[in-house]
Amino acid sequence: MKPSFIQQETEGFGDPVRLIRGKQAESSLNVAIVGGGKACRNLLKVLDKDRQARLKMRILGVADRNPQAPGLCYARELNLITTTNIRDLSDLKGLNLIIELTGSSKVREEISKVIPPGVSVIDHMGARLLWDLIQIETEKYELERENLEKKEKEKKYSQIILDSLPYRIMVVNLDMTIEKVNQTFLKEFDLTREDVLGRHCYEVRHGLEKPCGEAGYACPLLNLEEMKEAKFINTIREYRGENGEEHFDVITIAPVYNEQGEIVNLLEASRDVTQRIKLEREAEKSKIFFQNVIRSAVDGIVVVDTKGRVLIFNEGMERLTGYSTKEIMEHGHLASFYNIDVAKENMIKMRSDQHGPLGKLNPTSMSITTKDGNEVPVTLSASIITINDKEVGSSGVFTDMREILQMRKDLEDAHLQLVQSEKIASVGRMAAGVAHEINNPLAGALIYAELLKEELQDEPQYQNDIQEVINQTLRCKKIVAELLEFSRQSIGQTSSFSLEYLINQCLNLLINQALFQNIRVTTEIEPDMPEMVGDMGQLQQVFTNLFINAAHAMEEKGMLKVVANYQPDDSRFVIKVSDTGPGIPAELRDKIFDIFFTTKPVGKGTGLGLSITQNILQLHGGTIGFDCPLSGGTTFTIELPLEFNDAQTDEPVFVGLDESTDHSVFIGPNDESTEESVFVGWDEL
Repeated sequence: MKPSFIQQETEGFGDPVRLIRGKQAESSLNVAIVGGGKACRNLLKVLDKDRQARLKMRILGVADRNPQAPGLCYARELNLITTTNIRDLSDLKGLNLIIELTGSSKVREEISKVIPPGVSVIDHMGARLLWDLIQIETEKYELERENLEKKEKEKKYSQIILDSLPYRIMVVNLDMTIEKVNQTFLKEFDLTREDVLGRHCYEVRHGLEKPCGEAGYACPLLNLEEMKEAKFINTIREYRGENGEEHFDVITIAPVYNEQGEIVNLLEASRDVTQRIKLEREAEKSKIFFQNVIRSAVDGIVVVDTKGRVLIFNEGMERLTGYSTKEIMEHGHLASFYNIDVAKENMIKMRSDQHGPLGKLNPTSMSITTKDGNEVPVTLSASIITINDKEVGSSGVFTDMREILQMRKDLEDAHLQLVQSEKIASVGRMAAGVAHEINNPLAGALIYAELLKEELQDEPQYQNDIQEVINQTLRCKKIVAELLEFSRQSIGQTSSFSLEYLINQCLNLLINQALFQNIRVTTEIEPDMPEMVGDMGQLQQVFTNLFINAAHAMEEKGMLKVVANYQPDDSRFVIKVSDTGPGIPAELRDKIFDIFFTTKPVGKGTGLGLSITQNILQLHGGTIGFDCPLSGGTTFTIELPLEFNDAQTDEPVFVGLDESTDHSVFIGPNDESTEESVFVGWDEL
């Protein structure tokens, strides 16, 4: 017969312990005890009939030379065979174990002489171990019995608790059968326990003929892993009653675990919350409406109690003060942004009728303090809040006056800029008229110079001088043409040219001026770039203007860096112009390309330079942007396409006009009739 195996999980370890039992494990122990003292009596008391049955043991008899030994007497009471002669034990039918409790070696020798073959002997030391094992088994049995009784009590008590709850409770097994419900569940659904227990939850709870999952409803039993992660699920179930009225149940579903941490049941607690949901919806509508009114207000709105504690602080006030609502509500006070002395004065004004109706304050100019410590001009309208004629607080509406004050200043500045622009327009009209007047005599001079060149073609000593006259005349015509293009908004003459040549030409004509004497200029221009197509003269104006602006930003001292490369994937040129100046203030960065915007004093700048630069680049299909690193300086980035696209704009491009009236502008014709460029100052035109 093969040995049998029993697996037992050892507490605290993952691997099971395998107990090996031989074929004798199924055999009963027929026991005789030698030694009828107190130990025998105690052993007999412990080994009652129930325990002997669990241990598959049967005590046949007891032997002791003293007929009055306590164990022998107790054995007689139990109707066991007793004897004073050890030899009599060998006659016991089925005897297979003798327990020797005397501890005498002579007794053990006598036992060994008289016991038949196949009978085992446990001496008094082994008996001690047996006693301990029996005691352990006894304690275990008692614990199991007590635990079982405890569980029964807990089960009854838990049912009492469940029945006392006002919620409907249902415990569902994993096979969707109902394990337990409480009295509230039975009462509200008019059912008995016999109607519910053991039936499927979808039948009893929802009146369905098939599981919720198959009927198209959510079923937590189908997502036990999600249930483990979520711990519990709260839902509100909406349904229509028999009369068609809307009803709501709040349902909470939680898993029930066994000792191994496995889900064995799901507990559902539900109750009718129809009235509460309806009240909450009405309250929520009113709350949302009130909040939207407060939140959507452009002005800052504050409500405080009589101690100055802030109760309401809207988004308008967040923008005004820089404080978040949480900061003010949790740690702040009215005095955080509102001068408390001014607040007291305003309260006195509201309690009189000299500054508006009683309890109110007409718009009053004042200032509040931001989180950063800055003063912000505002207009305050306020009122006292009363309940049952008792002051409980006050409310205030703060209107930011910075934009209005800035608009007033901008209007004054715009007036001065308008006067300046009228001067510029007059110069433009005059330049156009002068250009027309000069163009005719230049044409005549050019014709006579050509005739003279033909007349003296046999005299080479005059040819160079005559050609120089022709070249200079052509240059003058080019200047006249630029003047005529002064107010046009489209690209003039386009040609292909080297971007590197263009940049170097602009720099070469500027670096010798006094403005650039203390500025170090570096260039990183990619070699062998393809030639671009565009109006070289107008692009010269763009770069010249950026270089001059950079010099002014650095206050004529620092480093100017020009980086240019070509991106073949996008067919675009990228040019970066960087300076080491202080950078553009954050509050001005969205205005620098606006027409007439300038940071220079009135009379020093027109505010047209960057606006014209942007328009010229847009006409070439390009863009311009800038970046101001935290370390300082400004980098303008220009992107231009390889091939010119004839983009148009509705805004006039004042070609040739620089941001400062005392700046010079480089006009470089790139046609076959000229070989050099001319650097012309506007004051010379």
